[in-house]
Amino acid sequence: MTFTATSLSVPAPATPAGDRQFEDMARAHVAGRADLAYRDEILDLVSWRRLADAGLWRAGVPERLGGHGGTWRDLALRLADVARGGGDLGFVLSLIAHAGLVRALTEYGTPWQHEHFLRPLLDGEVGATALTEPHGGSDVAAARTTAVAREAGGWSLTGVKDHITNAPVADRAMVLGRVPALGRRDITLFLVDLSGPGVRRGPAEELLGLRSSPTGALLLDEVPVPAGAVLGTPGDGLRTLYDIISFDRALYGLVIAAYLGPELDRAVAYTRERRAFGSAILDHQYVQGRLTDVRIIIETARATALAGIDALVEGEAEASLRCSVAKFVGSEGLVEAATHLMVLHGHLGYTRGPQAQVVQDALGTLIAGGTSDMQRKNILNQMLAARSR
Repeated sequence: MTFTATSLSVPAPATPAGDRQFEDMARAHVAGRADLAYRDEILDLVSWRRLADAGLWRAGVPERLGGHGGTWRDLALRLADVARGGGDLGFVLSLIAHAGLVRALTEYGTPWQHEHFLRPLLDGEVGATALTEPHGGSDVAAARTTAVAREAGGWSLTGVKDHITNAPVADRAMVLGRVPALGRRDITLFLVDLSGPGVRRGPAEELLGLRSSPTGALLLDEVPVPAGAVLGTPGDGLRTLYDIISFDRALYGLVIAAYLGPELDRAVAYTRERRAFGSAILDHQYVQGRLTDVRIIIETARATALAGIDALVEGEAEASLRCSVAKFVGSEGLVEAATHLMVLHGHLGYTRGPQAQVVQDALGTLIAGGTSDMQRKNILNQMLAARSR
């Protein structure tokens, strides 16, 4: 059986508005600056602000808070459009880090937080979620960042956050810390203006891939935090956090599927042109097998991601589990797909260039957003919790 380019190409799902505004914008702006951003290891803030000005972040946010309404599925599909049109996976992962904070503020924020944190993020400021620390990695419960009450009111926050997406350029962040005075349950989420006193940034890290998504450290030295800048309830930060990061995890699967679509289309075109043993290599079953494996990965990643996002929107008990499945399937599948795409291009795929970059970026998704092992841990914990209910 012989496959054709038409049968393997990946159609773009319709956006909620029935158009492809953000895919077209990403193609016009993000794609054109992607090579420069990757080479200079910077976040493309020009494209970031253009997308914000067009209302990217207002999807899913209620109109009373300055949004366009809808659900978080709407925002997720817009991010997928950017991934499909822009072809810059690092840029999209920075968008995901920001999206999680937008949702967190919308779902758990107070009117003061909506005014001072959410609205600037909707308008184009860059957000970050600062959880990990040098000694603990994914074990956020081992955080040592500490907050103590100030005599003048509010908190004084001290600690080091490491490997934080967007840290070198972010304007505002949600920072996980501890309040020892609360006792055993002391993990608390603080909203921090990163332009304020006591905040320093470490240098941007030199990454193997995803170089257009800058990461680095935040060094907090007695940073004053207003009393009203605690997200959720003091001491109940872990429960709030688990819901917040679930959305990020599902987004990984969705944007990976969208990002892979154009990569597969280009690979199909290449295999039609490249000839070996007297015919186009597309005619050979081993090539067809690799191409169809990539398409299967795309479909599986998209389906599991949408299942997770829809479960979050509906408040289903297994939402966290499904979002971890989406992250696992998406990142592990991307590494497999990237390897297929590299091998299909032979020696050319292993030289420094687009195919090698896809592999480098893919490997980063195994760690960013929570490692595959952490997703397995969460899936198991959710399975056991469901049995005990």
